[in-house]
Amino acid sequence: MSVPRPPHPEPTPREGPAMTQPGPRLHTVPVTPRTTWLFVFVHPVGGAPGWGECSDIPASEARRLLAGLAPLVAGLGPQEATDVLDRAGDAWSGHGRYPTGRLHRRTVLGGLATALADSAARTAGAPLGAWLARRAGAPRPRRTRVPLYANINRALTARTPQAAAELAARAVAEGHRTVKCAPFDGLDTPHRLERGLEIAHAVRDAIGPGRTLLLDAHHLLKPRHFLARAEEFTRLRPGWLEDAAPLSAPGDLLRIRDALGIPLAGGEFAGTAREILPALRAGALDVLLPDVKHAGGPLGLLRLAGLATDHGARVSLHNLGGPVATAASAHLTAHLSDGLPLEAMYGETPVHRTSIPPEPLTGAGYTLGDAPGLGLTPVLGTAGVH
Repeated sequence: MSVPRPPHPEPTPREGPAMTQPGPRLHTVPVTPRTTWLFVFVHPVGGAPGWGECSDIPASEARRLLAGLAPLVAGLGPQEATDVLDRAGDAWSGHGRYPTGRLHRRTVLGGLATALADSAARTAGAPLGAWLARRAGAPRPRRTRVPLYANINRALTARTPQAAAELAARAVAEGHRTVKCAPFDGLDTPHRLERGLEIAHAVRDAIGPGRTLLLDAHHLLKPRHFLARAEEFTRLRPGWLEDAAPLSAPGDLLRIRDALGIPLAGGEFAGTAREILPALRAGALDVLLPDVKHAGGPLGLLRLAGLATDHGARVSLHNLGGPVATAASAHLTAHLSDGLPLEAMYGETPVHRTSIPPEPLTGAGYTLGDAPGLGLTPVLGTAGVH
């Protein structure tokens, strides 16, 4: 299921009349004190407008990097710009001296690449998923409803078992059959393991034995912590344990999985094959969690997903973004054949105020229509309630 890069000469900034076309623009939308959505808007030469998202990095850094990336696609139509960025993006995003800088570059690359893909699909009059399938020479996605799972982490303002249980119960009452929590976040180090397990057990009890619990450790625990409480983790019966150890440490991942007997997931910040291959080659990763924002956009994400499936791992898209990233992720999930649900932030912001038309969320599903591109346009302004 790999997506080949089309041959194309190395890009150079264009000169002349085409340069008068407005370049990419960044729009910031405050959501909560913790979350601000960053939307990328493009209107390529001869093409329809398009939207992308590069949330979860500082807005000032996103604006600076976007201005530096824009000359690569200046004066190009949406299809040609998509091809150029797909070819040159890895080299551009790899120029950062430190890992954080490279992540910021990949995230801005992902936002611009998504916006250009949205523009290309809208220009072609096709939904994003159908446009991606046509480009890859694959059948048009047949799924029109993408299953979602509820991540309750950002809506959880009190790190207590009771608060987590109440939020999880609300998600279940609204139709979710899978709930993810990060029980070890926001806790003092000396008590993190004990109190985090109490929160995890409270969420398990709240959703009931017939539903799926996903746990995200966010690299806050050491392998010895998992090994010391292996039986307790096993009793929680999670569908997967996320970020138990870095993908660059497959030995630690294998030790944890052997002791707990739980599928391991990770890779939300991965943008290149070399970041995921150590774990995949060792057979230490059961579920890859690529994010369209951090993977360099839709085409980059599909290449990572193809690597995962080639090595026997499953794929479920990571998604902590706003309506643009969620729409792109839904189209990508429909394009994949895995069937695992897509992540959706639960309870952080009112759905009806985020996009036009409103996000097509029904119960625990995202319904894809026939509208071209992403199928929606983000609402600019203040999306959430402070």
